[in-house]
Amino acid sequence: MIIMAIITLFYAGQLTRDAEELTGAKIAILSKDDSSLEKDFVAYLAKQHTIVNLQDTSQKSLDDALYFDEVQYILEIPKDFSAKLSKGETVTLASKTRPATFSQSLVDTTVNNYLNTYLTYQKQLPSLSQKELLEKTKTTLSKDGEVHFDSTYHKKKKQNVTGQIYSLLAYGMFMSVFSGYAAVNLAFNRKEIRERNSCSPISRRKLARKISLGNLSYAILCWLIFLAFVQFVTRGSFDQVHGYFILNTVAFFIAIISFSIMITSVLQNEDAITGINNIFIMGSCFIGGVFVPSQFLPDVVNKIAAFTPTYWFAQNNDLIGKTVDFNQKFLVKFLFQSGILLAFAAAFWVIHLITMREKGTWSLKKIQA
Repeated sequence: MIIMAIITLFYAGQLTRDAEELTGAKIAILSKDDSSLEKDFVAYLAKQHTIVNLQDTSQKSLDDALYFDEVQYILEIPKDFSAKLSKGETVTLASKTRPATFSQSLVDTTVNNYLNTYLTYQKQLPSLSQKELLEKTKTTLSKDGEVHFDSTYHKKKKQNVTGQIYSLLAYGMFMSVFSGYAAVNLAFNRKEIRERNSCSPISRRKLARKISLGNLSYAILCWLIFLAFVQFVTRGSFDQVHGYFILNTVAFFIAIISFSIMITSVLQNEDAITGINNIFIMGSCFIGGVFVPSQFLPDVVNKIAAFTPTYWFAQNNDLIGKTVDFNQKFLVKFLFQSGILLAFAAAFWVIHLITMREKGTWSLKKIQA
């Protein structure tokens, strides 16, 4: 529950971001040129990014600055920078960044934008002086564009994060409910407890009914607590979107109950509880799209995950999170995936009944012998 709460709060932080903001990178410029073109170029970079002045420019110090995130991008301007641009030649600028960072693409785009603009004016207007070319380049690059998001963009983004939070119930709620069922059944299946209860005035059927009712009450309480926690974290109102999320948790909850009853009715030792928690429940979360989105997993992993209810629970949450128009097409797919969850529940229940029947038949034969 603690692990789920931490991950949930991490996801919930994304719900408060109402607008997208593209911030500049921290860059250090090592220049060997001292010309008006170079100064104008550096001034343009300073408007788009944050220029960091490094006192020590040795290789070790530069590597340390990148490692400790003092800078994200180091740009080297050669001595012939201005001379080559004045001749209309392409200039290659050396750079160094931390591996696999967005800063590299961001700064590279800014650099290329300036150089391409300057070279375009120089090629198309060869009669202009360098000062006039710089003025035109500066005027062109000073014009900023505005990006307007579609009205459904932020709504879909928040729904998608909410779907990821609901999918985490496949870990916390599943493990809590199953562990509770297992602990109770193991206690009542202990030999001394079972023999003592067989001597009590309460019939086995009535006792089993009371235990089942107690387990179900515990499971419903867990479901309500987890649901209230998710509603609190997502600040969700009881609208159509959250209604579908709740319906999906109900279908998954039924599958959890059936699975817990099927497994715990035949458990004989406590080690099996830990094994099922770690192997089946946690394992299905990893391959089912809870911890790692299913679109990033190989196709063969998704096919294997399809044999677990966790996969279909996460698929339904992903479907709801990405849907803005809840039309007939959505409803058909939602009901189909919810039906698979209920089919899992029915299959677990049938296996449980068959197991109990075989267990009862074996006991009867033993007595008759």
